[in-house]
Amino acid sequence: MKKLGSSLIIVLLFICLLAGIRTGSVDPERRKLSTYQTFTSRLDNGKPDIYLITKGYASHYWTDLRLGAMEAAQELDCNIYMGGTPSEENPELLAYLMTEALRRGADAIIVSPTNVSSVVKAAKQIQEADVPLVFVDTILNEQVFDACYETDNVQAGKLAAREMMSLLRKQGRSETEKLSVGIGVGMMESQTILERLAGFQEYWSANAPEAWVVLENIKCNQGDADLAQSQSYEFMEQYKNLAGLVALNNGSSIGTALAVKNSGRKDVAVVGFDYSDEMRAMINDHTYYASSIVQRQYDMGYESIKAVGQLMAGEELPYRYVDMGIFQVNGDNVDSLYVQEALGR
Repeated sequence: MKKLGSSLIIVLLFICLLAGIRTGSVDPERRKLSTYQTFTSRLDNGKPDIYLITKGYASHYWTDLRLGAMEAAQELDCNIYMGGTPSEENPELLAYLMTEALRRGADAIIVSPTNVSSVVKAAKQIQEADVPLVFVDTILNEQVFDACYETDNVQAGKLAAREMMSLLRKQGRSETEKLSVGIGVGMMESQTILERLAGFQEYWSANAPEAWVVLENIKCNQGDADLAQSQSYEFMEQYKNLAGLVALNNGSSIGTALAVKNSGRKDVAVVGFDYSDEMRAMINDHTYYASSIVQRQYDMGYESIKAVGQLMAGEELPYRYVDMGIFQVNGDNVDSLYVQEALGR
């Protein structure tokens, strides 16, 4: 059995260790992101008020999650107010929106949290106020919530590693060929990213040929797809034996797919997350070796609303953690009925 690489050890240590409010657009010199979304005016119609707050707002991922929540809220005849931050790099703003929802008299709050002290503190305030609190997408280390609808991100990382190995073999790479694979992420401080990295490195270390190396130079783009694109170009220029790029979040996937496609490097396999338009284009092209790990964010939004509906009615939930599942989309299955139904909604 192979020894775990230093990258995995660092990642695992980060996981063990992880336990000014921005009120407008982010510094354009750092990232080109939209302004955050605050809540609309409160409706006085006697219906329950549910607040949905996400650590990101503009991407297709969060749009899909909100669509699921909106459908369920309509079925329950509840008001839904939706807010979010430009990215996961805005935890103080996320905490502010949580306390603002509480101040506005929320009957229930749904949050995709970031594991920092200010967000944990806000979650405790919500819990102390006896307001139902459900997490989506991500968990906190402290159990200050009623339920969580999430992705098993360690398993997602393992699936990404398996997909990359499969793509390299489809390219005709031999197990003795010396090649390298680069990784791009949004934030190393993200619990989600750390778990995906740990899963990827664990599976790769146990199953990849010795000659296939994952580069220790993991590039962080802070959620900026443009920066992810330039970093992908750097990977391709710096490492002559680069055979694959792995993007462990949506923004990284967009930038990576654009860089590979614009460079014409069909010899570089790409594994991304969340099936962005850019990943969809690569996979449906069938001349690239590409795969996307897809989460069920629409279902997360839908089921979280159903859960707070039960909690507001005084019912106890028979569960605390719900793994919503993942699946991969690649050139082999993109046209299958199963994948089309899973993506279609």
